[in-house]
Amino acid sequence: MAARGPPGAAMAAPQPGRCAHFVLRKRRFCRMIPAPGRRFCGEHGHEEEQNDRKRIPCPLDPKHTVYEDQLQKHLKKCNSREKPKPVYFVQDINAGLRDAAEIPEKQVSTLFETGKLYLKVLHLSAGLELHLQEQILSHQALQEALNDPKNGESAFKHLKQQVGLVLKE
Repeated sequence: MAARGPPGAAMAAPQPGRCAHFVLRKRRFCRMIPAPGRRFCGEHGHEEEQNDRKRIPCPLDPKHTVYEDQLQKHLKKCNSREKPKPVYFVQDINAGLRDAAEIPEKQVSTLFETGKLYLKVLHLSAGLELHLQEQILSHQALQEALNDPKNGESAFKHLKQQVGLVLKE
């Protein structure tokens, strides 16, 4: 897929201080910066003739390569390594119950129990004296917008709420 040199004389040489590897698919030289004294970047260093060190694909992510003699050091700092889980992480915490035997046998309340609860609530609420009075608030600033027929039902509802908020503040 990639070749060492450009086909024909499209580009005679790479930019100074850039990798000498020609990427055929992109029809240009690699733009990565090689190490001082090298012609190729770390990714294409295996193409250098005087290179006595062997590059191998990273076992964690084969999309990049590493020097074989630096593999152990690389594995400790590779961005593709599995990161340690935070202390609060619990595997499958929200996965639900695994066995049907773990499901608690709690009975749903019967109609009789529900009726008893309803009667208790009625009895307790009967003793309360709730005097609610309806108050329709209005303000001059929003009156024009309330009377505008261009505003739909949704806008009308929101305007009424805003009037109440303006007057309560």
